Amino acid sequence: MHSQTSSSSESSRSGSPDTRATTPSSTLEKSYLPQNYVYLASTALSLPTLSTLFDRHASSDRMGLIIDHSPNPAFPAQGEWVKESLPASEYSISSAYMVSTSSANCPISTDPVQASQHHIFSLAGLRSIFSTTLAGSCTLHVLEKPSFVFPPLSHTVSRSLAPSTEGTSGNIPTLEEWQVLWASWDLITLQMIPRELLHQKPIDLRHKCLFYIGHIPTFLDMLISKSIGGEATEPKYFWDIFERGIDPHVDDPDHCHNHSEVPEKDEDWPTIETIILFRDRVRARLRRLYDDIATGKRVLTRNIARTLVMTHEHEGWHVETLLYMVIQRAGFGTLPPAGFTVPPWEDLVRQWASIPAPSTPGVLVGPATVILGHQDSEGDDKSPELSEDVVGRTFGWDNESPPRAVHVGQFKAEWRLVTNGEFEVFWRGPGKDLVEMPKNWFEDEAGIKVRTVFGLIPIDIAANWPVLTSYDDLARYAEYKGGRLPTEAELRLFLDLYDVGHEGGANVGFRHWHPIPGNMGLEAYSGKGSNGGVWEWTSTHFDNHEGMVPTQLFTGYSTDFFDTKHQVVVSISSSFWFDLPIFKTYSL
Repeated sequence: MHSQTSSSSESSRSGSPDTRATTPSSTLEKSYLPQNYVYLASTALSLPTLSTLFDRHASSDRMGLIIDHSPNPAFPAQGEWVKESLPASEYSISSAYMVSTSSANCPISTDPVQASQHHIFSLAGLRSIFSTTLAGSCTLHVLEKPSFVFPPLSHTVSRSLAPSTEGTSGNIPTLEEWQVLWASWDLITLQMIPRELLHQKPIDLRHKCLFYIGHIPTFLDMLISKSIGGEATEPKYFWDIFERGIDPHVDDPDHCHNHSEVPEKDEDWPTIETIILFRDRVRARLRRLYDDIATGKRVLTRNIARTLVMTHEHEGWHVETLLYMVIQRAGFGTLPPAGFTVPPWEDLVRQWASIPAPSTPGVLVGPATVILGHQDSEGDDKSPELSEDVVGRTFGWDNESPPRAVHVGQFKAEWRLVTNGEFEVFWRGPGKDLVEMPKNWFEDEAGIKVRTVFGLIPIDIAANWPVLTSYDDLARYAEYKGGRLPTEAELRLFLDLYDVGHEGGANVGFRHWHPIPGNMGLEAYSGKGSNGGVWEWTSTHFDNHEGMVPTQLFTGYSTDFFDTKHQVVVSISSSFWFDLPIFKTYSL
């Protein structure tokens, strides 16, 4: 891994922000920086306070928030800062504050203090565009209110339709969660994909973009009908063309599971307007189902609960896979996500260089017994004794049940994933003619660039991001380094021990629309951190196991892929799906 050092803040003030108002040479004018800045003691930070402050002082849906963590915070001197108050706290406001970004340090987002702040931001419907540490014990967050924000897991669990009394389990989505998911789906499909690209295939072995816009409501409509009965939503022929996508073998594209027969000519496809009308009718049908459950008109059964979980997760997966397709056209027609500020790449890459290297190169993990899956057989859903047992239950897919114990021997794992920079060295040198250029790279006369939803960026900016590439090429890289890819159980054990997830400040839930450098392996946090927000390959084939009951709601979901052509991938993220980074492990 690259050796990185932290730079220190140049501020000479203690307990208050560094205004640098009289040193314009060290201050960069940045379009993403806000007009107004609020200074607040960390003890006063709460969801109601943050929401009120943003409503009062945000300009163009953006506000700077300076949080002072010192035991006795001292508000800035009068003049540039004006002291104001809320019923439960005091704060200061300035429209003249200027932040230096040229030497800004990167706060570790998975530090428990920082994670708690991001937790509150999410609950308030805000996200941090840019964060930096200031003098003393202050952190600055540049906040914006985008078109959607995914709330923390603890929030969604506690609001599940059938939570346990402890509020620690249950994953039936609420209508509120559906609305957030729909906002993300509609943004991607209707604002990031121009009409002229709807009939294009960013990936040759997948359908055109228009198919997936019709597939999502069709899948929901079909599973609702299968679960509670009723006719197909008009136009009924959508069930024929949008039921199921394709997943051909990469080695043999003519070999594919059963899938929908789609029109061959562009003019024979339904229009986007017709598909949106259908989408709206299906969403209204889902809302009626929630209303019926809320009013007692319909009993919430396991069958219905599983349908809601499966369709909600299915749409979330397609958000990820469609984004991967969109990224293949980055810089060549697709549009950035509206309402989300373009990342300040130059400032961010300077910050990422300040992230400390791991305290040690790797860590010994195991031996241990890992429990994969949980007790949740769909075969029990219609049992008279169990059909209405939904309180506190976590519903999953057929391949996730029943639980099975897997012994994991001791192995050594590097803390952080292989980066773009590391893989580029391999690709140009020892791996030349052995591995392909990753699909999210693009090469022109100026060199290698990395595709993002915001367009192409020089690979130097993304050098410390986890590399996203194919299983075969990462296996070759691992072999060259004297290692191997982990098994599913090994990777699960490692992540259970050291990954902090969304609640712990990781890059998931669209906190960023791109990977970021990982920060696992720091002694100060007992190694715990984030892998950067990506899925990870494993060497384990996706296959059957004893006791699995194939789903009848989505027939063939798992069993069609028990073909030794698909690998298990493990995720903590909401980022990408197809070409995934390596997690290097070494046997002992």
